[in-house]
Amino acid sequence: MESVLFVCSGNTCRSVMAEALFRRLLRERGQASGRPPVLVSSAGLDAVEGAPATELTRQVLAERGIDLGVHRARPLNGSLVSEATWIVAMTRRIRDEIRRRYPHKADRVITLGEVTGAPVDVPDPFGGPIGRYRETADLLEAHLPDLLRLLEGEGSQGRDGMRIAIGSDHAGFPLKRVLIQFLEEQGLAYQDFGATSEASVDYPDYGRAVARAVAQGQFDRGILICGTGIGMSIVANKVRGIRAALCHEPYSARMSRLHNNANVLVLGGRIIGPEMAREVTRVFLETEFEGGRHQRRVEKIEAGDGEQKGGDPA
Repeated sequence: MESVLFVCSGNTCRSVMAEALFRRLLRERGQASGRPPVLVSSAGLDAVEGAPATELTRQVLAERGIDLGVHRARPLNGSLVSEATWIVAMTRRIRDEIRRRYPHKADRVITLGEVTGAPVDVPDPFGGPIGRYRETADLLEAHLPDLLRLLEGEGSQGRDGMRIAIGSDHAGFPLKRVLIQFLEEQGLAYQDFGATSEASVDYPDYGRAVARAVAQGQFDRGILICGTGIGMSIVANKVRGIRAALCHEPYSARMSRLHNNANVLVLGGRIIGPEMAREVTRVFLETEFEGGRHQRRVEKIEAGDGEQKGGDPA
C-alpha cells in the first residue's frame, strides 16, 4: 500500500493542513476512481510529542469544510520514514535535513516544488494572522493535485516500484532499443522520451527532458545515450538535483550509486557494446546508495560553490 508522510517543523500547522487537504483530494479524485487506498500522515522535524494543532489551523480547515478532529503532533522518527512511500517536506531546508538523517530514503524525500517543477517552499504561518494560514492552505491546494498525479503515475510501476526515464539522440537510438528490451525483461516501468529514429536530432533536447523528469521526482532513475555519452552527461548535470554518471563498465556504475548517489546513467552508444550496456544498466539499477560519509560529500556537490551561474532550475 502506498503511503505519504508530510513533514514540517512542529506538526501543528503546515503538515497538518497538507495531510487533511490531501486526504480530501484522495477521496474526491483518487479513491473515488477505484485507486487502491493511500495512507496519509504527518510529522514534525522538531515536533513536541502530543502538541495540538493550532486553533487557526483548525479554523482555516473548517472554512474549507474539513473537521480536523483530534490531532496530536509527533516527531519524525526512523519508523515513520521507513514506512512511507513518499516523504513530502514543506521546505527545501526540511527536505535536506531529512535526507541527511535518513540517507537510505533520500530518493523518496521531496518537496512539492520538486513535484510541480517550481522552487516552491510552503511558508510557516505559525504565530501569524489567519490570512497567513489561508495563504498557506491556498498554496497547498494549488500543488497537491500534482502530488496525486505522481502517485497515479506510480500505479503502473513494475518491479520494486521503480520507474525509469530513458532517452537518446540519433546516435544512441540503436542501443536505447536494446536497453528498453532489457527494462521490459526485468519488469521495470519506463517512459521513452525519444528520439524515435536514427534521423539527426539535437541531444540537449532529450537529455534535458529526461533529467528534468528525474529531478522533479516523476521517475526514480534516468538513462541517457548519445554517441560518446559526453554530451548527454554535460546536459544532464546542468539540471539541479541531477547527478549523471558516464559509465562504460560495471565497477564505475556500482561506485556511482554507492558513493555518489547518481540518479542518471549515461552511456555512449558508439563506445559500449549491447551486452556490456545491459550489465552496466543492471548494476546501476540494482545498487543502492551507501550513505554515511558519502552523504556529506553528495551534499557538498549539491551546494555548489555558492554562486549563481544560470544552471537549469528544474
